[in-house]
Amino acid sequence: MQPLILIVTAIAFMGALGFLGLLYWRSRSQERERQLQIARRIGTLSESEGADLFKLREQDPVADAMGEVGAQLNALLLQAGQPYSLQTLASRCGVVAAFGVVALAIALRSPVAVIGVAFGAIPILILRSQATARARKLSEQLPDALDLVARSLQAGHGLSDALRLCAEEMPRPVAEEFGRICEEQNLGRDLRESMNSLSERNPKNFDLKLFVSSVMLQRDTGGNLIEILTNIASTIRDRFVFEAKVSALTAEARFSAIILGVLPFALLGMIAFLRPSYLTPLIEDQLGNYLVLGGLGWFSLGVVIMKKISSVET
Repeated sequence: MQPLILIVTAIAFMGALGFLGLLYWRSRSQERERQLQIARRIGTLSESEGADLFKLREQDPVADAMGEVGAQLNALLLQAGQPYSLQTLASRCGVVAAFGVVALAIALRSPVAVIGVAFGAIPILILRSQATARARKLSEQLPDALDLVARSLQAGHGLSDALRLCAEEMPRPVAEEFGRICEEQNLGRDLRESMNSLSERNPKNFDLKLFVSSVMLQRDTGGNLIEILTNIASTIRDRFVFEAKVSALTAEARFSAIILGVLPFALLGMIAFLRPSYLTPLIEDQLGNYLVLGGLGWFSLGVVIMKKISSVET
């Protein structure tokens, strides 16, 4: 069992090393983003650094070749605000899938290790998580952005100038989305088409859809756009207050779900460290491999159920 302990230790070390590296580069990226925002607001941002704020995303030929799946993945990249292409995403999925197969082959020494290909979905799951986080951040920034647009309109600016001011003063991602509208306007695109594109780039963001619908309705029927934007900003803020109250009321259920999710792996690690021979049948016996797969399946189902229980539709 000594080689097995060494293999498990090596995998744990590589995983911890990768996690620490991810944290490091995430902090560097956040610091870089903060410096760019400060430079953009005080007017010291160079043209090469600020050009991507209003830059339209080029069409990805790989997405066209993959058809409907490629279109969905490309839309997911847009929703997550990631600058890399679909080809890069496919390369990452392939590398992670190969690593998963090799790691399971070393640990299990069984043909069952082929299921490690499923690890290739990890980059896509991370991308979905980033898209959700970006949509959440966009909704959080939208009330301040709408207030800024309303004040700019009240000062006598046009809607396009107000959106550009918001793109220059607000942080990303709301600055990026409004900046694209401004760039499309400069290229001669109709405002309605630009607003529809904004809604299509963020299909899961109801707040942006509400903003787009309100602006388009005001242009068709008239009305006080300043008051409309102010009311939308106030409604979004009230909804966030309500969500915070719901989060506080469901904190116990969510904490219980976290404990129940971490406990099996914590016990497994303790047993592997104290009595490695106790887990030998699960690794070397084919029936043990099937039991492990079944346990993981039921565990995943339990995680989904607990998440549904602790989630409240707001």
